[in-house]
Amino acid sequence: MFRRGKLQFLSTKDDRIKIMNERINLTEKHLMEICGTFAACTRKIAKCRNAFDELGHKIQNFAEEERINYSLSDGLNAITTSLTVQADYMDLLVHRLEMKIVNELSQFENLCKTTRENLRTATIARDKEVLKQQQLIEIKSKFTANNTAADSELVKAKLEVNRANKEIDDIINSFEKRKLTDVKALLTDFILISLKYHTKTLEVLSASYYDVTNIDENGDFNEFQKLMKTKSEPASRKSALKKGMRSQSMDSLDHDTLLSPLKNSKKLSRSNKSLTGKTDDEREHYLDNEEEDDDDEDDDDD
Repeated sequence: MFRRGKLQFLSTKDDRIKIMNERINLTEKHLMEICGTFAACTRKIAKCRNAFDELGHKIQNFAEEERINYSLSDGLNAITTSLTVQADYMDLLVHRLEMKIVNELSQFENLCKTTRENLRTATIARDKEVLKQQQLIEIKSKFTANNTAADSELVKAKLEVNRANKEIDDIINSFEKRKLTDVKALLTDFILISLKYHTKTLEVLSASYYDVTNIDENGDFNEFQKLMKTKSEPASRKSALKKGMRSQSMDSLDHDTLLSPLKNSKKLSRSNKSLTGKTDDEREHYLDNEEEDDDDEDDDDD
């Protein structure tokens, strides 16, 4: 009589299948949570970028209306430029995080779903072949005479079981290997993106520090005192000063010593040149190249 306990059949509740389903669920749960948090961080960085633009606008208004403290006005203009550049770098940071981190992580949801379905399909096919193999062995044990056909079918069933088991192994190994490779690549990309952003920002902040330390508070204060002293002088004294200044101005015009503002090539603000050593046009061209390089990197990854 046929006794099933002595046969070496694979259980339909294979421990590998159970472990693999747990691994898929674990991966899907945590990577989707990480993806959501990365997306939230990206949105907050975008809001911070907008706040930097607004802050730069406010400081620029202060610089434009400051008519006495010239070096302070130059320092304020330098900070405005710094904030604008930092906001541009934040925009690149947001773009890179969305393309290389958030979008890539979101694909794991579909990967986990597909792997789970493929594993289920392969397991069902394997279990059908195992059941068929069991039935053939039972038939062979009951009818010992002329079992050639049964032997042939049994060999085919064993081959199908082996093929199904190999397919299950391939699904398990493929998912685990891709998960390890992709997660490592994502973490590496995140570190490199952050390093690039902070390196560029540090360069801008270093230049801004140089510009701000060049604010001459004593000179600006002396200019303020001179203005206040002029305001406090009697009207007759002011009139005499104006006449003297007008006379000197006419002499200067006669001797062609005054320069037209159009001929004055010296900039009032030192910050535009010292900040990263670039003019506004050069800086915009540099940022455009940054975006083009980033697009090229995305194309290479694809």
